[in-house]
Amino acid sequence: MFKNYLKIAFRNLLRNKLFSTLNIMGLVIGMVACLLILQYVQLETSYDSFHNNVEQMYRVRCDDYQNGQLAAENAKNYMSVGKLMTQDYSEVLNSMVIFQKRQAMLAYIKGNKRFKDKDLYFVADNFFEFFSFNLIQGNPQEALKAPKCVVLTEKMAKKYFGNENPMGKTLELNGQENFRVTGVVQDPPVNSHLQFNFLLSIHDVLKEYKEKKREWTWTNFHVYVRLKPGTQPEKVEAKLPAIAQKHIKHANTVKMHLQPLQDIHLNGYSSELSPAGDAQAIYLLLVIALFILVIAWINYVNLATARATDRAREVGIRKVVGAYRRQLIVQFMGEAFLINLLAGAFTVLFSDLLLPVFERFTGKELSFSLWQQPAFWIIFGGMFVLGVLFSGLYPAFVLSGFKPVTVLKGKIIRSRQGVVLRKGLTLFQFTASIILIGGTILVYKQLNFMRNQDLGLNISQTLIIEAPRNEDSTLHVRYNSFRQKVKQLAQVKSFVSSSSIPSEGFSAGVTGVKLKGQRGDGFLQSVTWIDEQYIPAYEMKILAGRNFAANANAENAKQVIINEASAKKFGYSPKDILGKKVTGYGLNGVRAFTIIGVVRDFNQLSLKKATGPAVMHYNKNPMDYYSVKVSAANVQQTIAAIKKGYLESFPKNTFEYYFLDSAFDAQYKADERFGEMFALFSGLAILVACLGLFGLASFTLLQRTKEMGIRKVLGASIDSLMILLLKDFLKPIVLAGLLALPLLYWGGTEWLKNYAYRLSVGWWLFILPLLVVVFISLLTVGFQTLKATRNNPVDSLRYE
Repeated sequence: MFKNYLKIAFRNLLRNKLFSTLNIMGLVIGMVACLLILQYVQLETSYDSFHNNVEQMYRVRCDDYQNGQLAAENAKNYMSVGKLMTQDYSEVLNSMVIFQKRQAMLAYIKGNKRFKDKDLYFVADNFFEFFSFNLIQGNPQEALKAPKCVVLTEKMAKKYFGNENPMGKTLELNGQENFRVTGVVQDPPVNSHLQFNFLLSIHDVLKEYKEKKREWTWTNFHVYVRLKPGTQPEKVEAKLPAIAQKHIKHANTVKMHLQPLQDIHLNGYSSELSPAGDAQAIYLLLVIALFILVIAWINYVNLATARATDRAREVGIRKVVGAYRRQLIVQFMGEAFLINLLAGAFTVLFSDLLLPVFERFTGKELSFSLWQQPAFWIIFGGMFVLGVLFSGLYPAFVLSGFKPVTVLKGKIIRSRQGVVLRKGLTLFQFTASIILIGGTILVYKQLNFMRNQDLGLNISQTLIIEAPRNEDSTLHVRYNSFRQKVKQLAQVKSFVSSSSIPSEGFSAGVTGVKLKGQRGDGFLQSVTWIDEQYIPAYEMKILAGRNFAANANAENAKQVIINEASAKKFGYSPKDILGKKVTGYGLNGVRAFTIIGVVRDFNQLSLKKATGPAVMHYNKNPMDYYSVKVSAANVQQTIAAIKKGYLESFPKNTFEYYFLDSAFDAQYKADERFGEMFALFSGLAILVACLGLFGLASFTLLQRTKEMGIRKVLGASIDSLMILLLKDFLKPIVLAGLLALPLLYWGGTEWLKNYAYRLSVGWWLFILPLLVVVFISLLTVGFQTLKATRNNPVDSLRYE
């Protein structure tokens, strides 16, 4: 019996090729898009889940407060927090501390080849006990126990040593220290927030911080703890203020939190070890995936119910010859099953073929093969079953409910509920389309807004050269030689050295900063070191005071320049704060620094975050970055000349450079990628909706052929008929606009709250999406409508 139903279903598919093709195409597009999005979402939500007992693992992060108000949310903490928690709290099994020195670099010389790489972590000796990374060579208990030890990833071991055994070999850190290879670890999985090339013993870093008394003043470490099974993290977190009160001088300015390890990637804070994901973007993509799939299902329901008149006589005859309603329901469900089965087969094929393309598009390695992923088959199976039920049940019940006597007499009473449902579903499609188009426009306009904002400094035509890492006794001489060579080049406008640059963040953050004699706990201030040429080179505006003086090293070492945000935090205007002394840094034996200048606020990082208090200290020594302003003419020749001078001065180093504007723009890469994904899948959703609109228009116009013939006989012009027909298609679009625009305004406003600097929502957010949908809809149905109005009325009325 079921075989017979499938035969009938297959014949109906062949008999109605247009509608069958539109349904299958819509379902394939919807299911492929949905599956790819879900693969991406599954990856983004699976970060760090591979660790053993991951539900017991937490990061201890530290936020900064001023006057009881949250000032900054940070991923980092003080270095000894985890150690004290393990000692004092029975609920804590063990802890882990990680230090990332962004400018640290390991190098290896092999004949004429010199390798060097970044992405190295200084970690505690229990790293492999705490985390579940697979150590291929070496002893997990001993590999990081001694000072000056390093563990390489497989990738780095292959790069540096080829097929040689790396164990016992020596790598050079910053040209000063030698680290012995004591292990090789499997490359970290793509879904790990810890992405490293090297793991080094943290022994000397902790020793240095203790000697310089920075243990409880600098928050430069990532701290993790593992709790006992069944422990409530809230109770442990409630004990953390006791540690702050006991060890931190300005305890009221900080508050520590426990963050589940699996939440880190999608809930990132300042100073993450690796770029964080965006939970809101993930949720939006999930909504789009659902929209695409539901729109495809709606197409099937709309086309099936619209064709009810054509199928009515078939139903009447089958009932007369003895068919029961349940048998007809099974038949129509069989058609839905066959349509979804064919669509499913194409979905599996195209999903696998398009996965590599989608991986390049997202910049993520999603999986080696969809066929090997159990999650893929579970999701695919669920979508298939839901698709059959959603798209098949209602049409099956509507069509099987026709009365044979009525339909065989040619009297089809249209169901008001059916018409209302079809209009409601079409309304949903248009509403979703308007929202998606509006969202796409908003994402791109916000991205352009951030890129075109004034940063408070000029980064154009700025060449960044990473300083050499072999910091021996001759560095100063070689640095001065290199600087003079570069400054003598005709195309070079300026040359400066600094500890940090825009796009890389500040060098450090210090809590408890306040004016000398000022009451209160102080606040967090970002710190960087510059020379006297940095401010004019970057064209930073001095609001009050002056720059560091040239050739006044001793004087400059006791002075600082702050930004406008710092002056406001101190409670003074830029002019009135000049000459005040600020404390809290504890640098080089200086207890209080004199404020000699205030610069206009500038954006060190992307405009997603607001500008916070910052201070610039003076340093005459060569630092981590060299910023070279060059003219736009003969850029490649200028770079070649700079490279020649660099290699002459630093022959043991490789010359690496990049342009600052490109590096700054790279901060928006994730936003740009999200915008591209949003636009792509929104476009697919609209395409699926247009397929349904095309099919619905074709059938509607077919039904109204005789009406058009009569109207033309009675003198109706083509223009009037076009307006009459198009009006019916435009009405639901206008209504959809009225429904979508409030939702679009609310959603857009909420999304923009993620950005410190954001555009204002204007009329364009409401009008442009509506105009785009109207334009696309007219393109979709316009040609069919024009063709229908130009038909000879004789052809449509010949048999009347």
